[in-house]
Amino acid sequence: MCLVVGTCCRGFKENSTSDVIFSSATAKEVGQSLVQYFWEAFPAGSGPIDRTTYMFTYVDPQPGSPQLEELLEDYWDLMPKYQGVSFDDLEILRIIFGIFPTYRDSPLPAAFDRILQFGDASGIQSPVSFGGFGSLTRHLGRLTTGIYEALEGNFLDSKSLSMLNPYMPNLSSSWLFQRAMSAKKQSNVPPDFINELLFANFISMQKLGDPVLRPFLQDVIQFGPLVKTLGLITLTRPQIIPSIFKQVGIPVLLEWFGHFIMLGYYTFLSTFLDPTIRPLIESFPAKMRYEWKRGLEAWQYGAGLDYKLSPSEVHETAKRSDPSKETFSTNSLK
Repeated sequence: MCLVVGTCCRGFKENSTSDVIFSSATAKEVGQSLVQYFWEAFPAGSGPIDRTTYMFTYVDPQPGSPQLEELLEDYWDLMPKYQGVSFDDLEILRIIFGIFPTYRDSPLPAAFDRILQFGDASGIQSPVSFGGFGSLTRHLGRLTTGIYEALEGNFLDSKSLSMLNPYMPNLSSSWLFQRAMSAKKQSNVPPDFINELLFANFISMQKLGDPVLRPFLQDVIQFGPLVKTLGLITLTRPQIIPSIFKQVGIPVLLEWFGHFIMLGYYTFLSTFLDPTIRPLIESFPAKMRYEWKRGLEAWQYGAGLDYKLSPSEVHETAKRSDPSKETFSTNSLK
């Protein structure tokens, strides 16, 4: 699960930048647990000098896990250093805190007839960013059409409704990233391992360009970009691989590899089989048509192929495609 604390404050004179994910310290002990703190910051919509800052960490729920109160105490100490401000110069508009659960087997299938989990309740959000609103927006067209067709055809049994929240290997494979970013006392890895892993991951994606980096930053895992990123990390930072095995464990890696294979399989099905089947669907009986439409959607969204770079993004990427003319920079994650 993800523990989050933060504030929205007024009084930031420098308020034109954002951090999607930022870390400036190694893992530390909080109570009986080891945690790695991450930060997110962005201008708030309530005013030009209003800014929201979050501090969050990923933990496995167990006795001795850190409490939100403990995280909030650390937040008061660390946020001024992170943003280069003093709380004496800020007006606290509101305090934010919460616990976000994640599920290994998400999205959650319908358990009862005529009842469908929707939005965050379905577990469709990324287990890394927990961007529930963004995830719902991405799936809104698919869900709207599917729910309408389920109601129209009276396909309201739990099996039919579960096809609206199908297995998606790109979502399941991203669960490993959360595990890798969860500090553990017994993992026997260096305290700066998580920062090193994040740094290696983002610098590799940045070198590979927008077609790799942009989908990841928008919670879309795709087979091709994932293969390229893992390959580049292996080639440029092979020394980090043993620590990954120690951090997440062999059983978890084997389970993730199954989702990785399925991600490639779904990519193949959506790319090559979907164009053959789709023109025939309208001739199928109503129930079969409903099931095949949901199946094709599962392939497409489960492979992350619903995401495509906009024409302007493609043009910008093409302008920067000459590596000899490109420079790379990244926020320090160490």
